[in-house]
Amino acid sequence: MVFTADLAVRAAHRSVFGPQSSAQLGGDYASLGARRQRLVDDWVKRFNAATRQTLEPGPFYDTHIKLSTKTTFDAITNALERTSLTDASGRQLGDALDLVESVQTTRGQVIGASGDRQFRMYGVLKEGTLDTLDRSVQFERGVDNFVYHKGYPLNYRQQGGVPSIQFSVALDGRRADIDVDYRSSNFPVGLFNGHLTDSNSDVRAGNNYERHANRWTGIQNWWRSLFGIRVEGAPPTQEDDGRSVMPGKPRVGNKNIDVMVEDFLKAWLVDGDMRAAMGYVAERSYACLAADSDDPFSVDLGIAPFVLAGRLRAAHDALGPRTSLEGLTVGVRLPIPALRVVKQPHHAQFVIYSVPDDVAAAFDCESRLTVGGPPKAPRQYGNYFGAAFYVNAPSGKDHSIALLWGKNEGYWKIVSWKAEPAGDEPSEPDTAPSVKVVRAKADPTLAQAAKDFLETWLIRKDYDAAFRYLSPKSYPCYDLVRSPDAPASTSLADAGQKVRASLERAGGMVGTAHKTIDEVLVGVSSAHPAVRVLDHPYSRVFALGSVPDALSEALDCSAPERRTRYRAEEAPLAYGHAFGMATRIRTRSGETPVLRVLWLKEAGAWRITVYGIETP
Repeated sequence: MVFTADLAVRAAHRSVFGPQSSAQLGGDYASLGARRQRLVDDWVKRFNAATRQTLEPGPFYDTHIKLSTKTTFDAITNALERTSLTDASGRQLGDALDLVESVQTTRGQVIGASGDRQFRMYGVLKEGTLDTLDRSVQFERGVDNFVYHKGYPLNYRQQGGVPSIQFSVALDGRRADIDVDYRSSNFPVGLFNGHLTDSNSDVRAGNNYERHANRWTGIQNWWRSLFGIRVEGAPPTQEDDGRSVMPGKPRVGNKNIDVMVEDFLKAWLVDGDMRAAMGYVAERSYACLAADSDDPFSVDLGIAPFVLAGRLRAAHDALGPRTSLEGLTVGVRLPIPALRVVKQPHHAQFVIYSVPDDVAAAFDCESRLTVGGPPKAPRQYGNYFGAAFYVNAPSGKDHSIALLWGKNEGYWKIVSWKAEPAGDEPSEPDTAPSVKVVRAKADPTLAQAAKDFLETWLIRKDYDAAFRYLSPKSYPCYDLVRSPDAPASTSLADAGQKVRASLERAGGMVGTAHKTIDEVLVGVSSAHPAVRVLDHPYSRVFALGSVPDALSEALDCSAPERRTRYRAEEAPLAYGHAFGMATRIRTRSGETPVLRVLWLKEAGAWRITVYGIETP
């Protein structure tokens, strides 16, 4: 449900929507249940009153709402409905869906939007919701949102690990940004998740559905799609049939891009020859599998081709026998101005685009995991092509897929892929509560200390020297941001040793190819209403902000129970003792999480007393 003012026009002109998702396998209005239907009914009623239309909720939801928006609404409201709330005495407080008074908008995949502007639901909470969340044992008042969720700083997160519901709430206590986080924000691996924009909150990404179903019952994977084809259940394991070596040469040899695309689709969808199909898949595309992992650097790329071949087989089998591509694949036009349509004889089956290098980098899964900014070069065509289509399956017109093709060992091969490459409808105007930015000048000694720490850690790789910047007060943060499979600390000293090891692992992930810190990091400013943004010479690498004492105390990793709600009316706020730093790993593509640290002076020297990771 992208609830925007121009939906009336789009509802009247269905053709502008392009191929629509079928509701035959679920995801329709009738499957929502009475309580969730009422949220849709309420919005349509308000929309009709505002636009003087007479739209019916069911047909409108089933026909005009895009796939990624439906799955987002379905997943969030399912999680809310299946989360019962109780207080410390065991008294029932209803469920989390009871807290939502109305839905303002739901956003699915929005190309070009930041991670905290996709895969979420905006709504109005009922009066007294914050008090209910404070009393419930299922939610904890967490560290405020400093960078993401602009206008919604109050952070309530469901306990028990990921996946978890997050309520990000405005200072009025009523307006909220609600999403489900499927990925853990652990340190240091979480810093490098360049696939953050969709893997964190999109129920369809990677194994997010399985994670969702393991925590909340009652949701069906009606959208499961492998390369644009809906399949039932998990893809089968590819058995070793004695031909385990994937071919390096495509079946038709070295031909023009249209011939290569056509033969890949024939090998896959018509012939069912997965070995021949894999001859068109470059090794670098396996990063699309790794990017969905919590720890993409630990994914075994040696078995990736067999995983992918198994998924292609599952999609082929779901379609059944076919004799040709005619009527099976349908070309899709993408509304991306930089793409140039390539004239070729198979335009009805797939549309081919010449893709400039900069757009290809933003599309490329491998680029999302590659530290460093994109090469600074003028827009250039000829190195990449894209093929966009959807598969006209028996279940209906499923969502589109785009394959990025590049040269690999002298042949055009698939180097990346993306579902729904055009995304959802354009994002509606930002209606988040406004945040007034107050600026001041940073203490030069603080700015220099922060720069020295980052360079010592990530450029010079002097981990002992970098570790000395961390106060023992920061060691308890290890247990708050460690990965679920990492061992807990046994003492403060043990936590310190594990923090030191984490610094070294992060430095190893960055590698040694970078000579300056601005090649590795990019600064991100705080959007928290109580933080004063500080100007300093290194702001392109890291942002600094003056944090009021009340918030700095709430950030203390050793005392999470002190994370009390910030209220605008609490004044005066004392400043001048604590300072936040925010930065993120620079990748060629993709939005990585934010590293946040808190600096205080100890014995006359600047030391880090808190660190953590903020995700959308």
